[in-house]
Amino acid sequence: MSGSPSTIRVAIIGGGIASAALLRGLLRHSHIAADIYESQPSFKAAEAHNITLTSAAEEILIKLDPSLDDCLSRAEAVYTATDTRIAAGPYAGHLVESPSTQDYKERMVEPQKLLDELLRGTPPRMIHASSRISSITEISPGGGVMLTFVGGTQKKYDVVVGADGVHGISREFVLGPDDPALRPQHTGVWRLPIKVPYKKALDAMGPEFLDPRRPCLTSWIGDGTYLQHDFMGPEKDVHITAYAVHSEYSPDAWASLLTPEEFSAVFASIPLPVCRGMINLIQSLYTVQIAGISYMQHKPARTYVTRNAALIDDAAHSVLAVRGVNALIGLEEAYILSMLLSRVASKEAIPAALQAFDHVCRPRAEEAVRHTIQAGLVTIGRDREVGLDPYLMGPRLQYHWQVLKESKIEAQQTAAIQLMDQLLMQH
Repeated sequence: MSGSPSTIRVAIIGGGIASAALLRGLLRHSHIAADIYESQPSFKAAEAHNITLTSAAEEILIKLDPSLDDCLSRAEAVYTATDTRIAAGPYAGHLVESPSTQDYKERMVEPQKLLDELLRGTPPRMIHASSRISSITEISPGGGVMLTFVGGTQKKYDVVVGADGVHGISREFVLGPDDPALRPQHTGVWRLPIKVPYKKALDAMGPEFLDPRRPCLTSWIGDGTYLQHDFMGPEKDVHITAYAVHSEYSPDAWASLLTPEEFSAVFASIPLPVCRGMINLIQSLYTVQIAGISYMQHKPARTYVTRNAALIDDAAHSVLAVRGVNALIGLEEAYILSMLLSRVASKEAIPAALQAFDHVCRPRAEEAVRHTIQAGLVTIGRDREVGLDPYLMGPRLQYHWQVLKESKIEAQQTAAIQLMDQLLMQH
């Protein structure tokens, strides 16, 4: 590109890991002026449990910004094993052999510590907490976007990137108020995360799966239920998440409310002491009412972009939080979008960059959605062909992990650049 590029003003809505990664990628380019907005008083990672990142995810972090080469070490990430076991039925306790889950060199990290590392060193003037956006308006075709904040303040940008969650405001701006894919749908599954001190978890669950020499993410598959606990070491809290199918859910409900007795009945078929320990820990924290958070899911969107806006991460799609896949997809999108915007020499080139992003990243994300849904059915014991048979379950999960965890970021980058160049030549 010849000449000095025009200044491109970018607003990022949402303060999660993918948003912070995008900001880091944009900061490397002097012609991009970026701001990141979070409605909450501080930037807090939305994930309620630790996340695992493959070596591919680490490579993407370095591509976003080479100075992130040791950010996972600074965030105290640990190399981890991943085990999946049967929790109920005749195979209760059996390990599900899925070789590909062990083929990927993975590190487990606390999401808040990773987010803090991504934001470390970012100029404070770019980071805006307690900034609630009331509306997003296109000024004119190709004329930029106006953000209006609660209180009436307005600010104009050339590009808006929405990463503000399943219920955020940016998806409506991109898709329109009448789009059938606008509102998320209840999946019929709820989840309940807790974290407890290591000693308390050890007393309740026993030492077998909390070995201080072996950090591990362990999943337990029941009949319509799923328990997960991650363990990074004796000095760390143990994160536990319970999932269950709820057949009598309200489509718009954010939570499923259960009494302690109803909660106990959901997991009654699970006999294993380690699982009973997790259930008891949850019940010790919730003695009157238990609120399982509804797992909401977007319908596939017809596009992730307009002429001057893009959706990434959970504003764009609902990749389930299975073994860090959602984090990997979010990082892929952050890198491809930052790379394309870095090639924008004038405001007239913005639509080509965003179209190229949509063409490359949306098919990958929607494929991941389909595979996480299918993997989710397996891991909650509701795949009719597999059931709770570990010998059938292993190959099925191996197939899904292979698709989900094999990032093809170099091919995505090449395809996106080629398409952007083609689109620019047409105008």
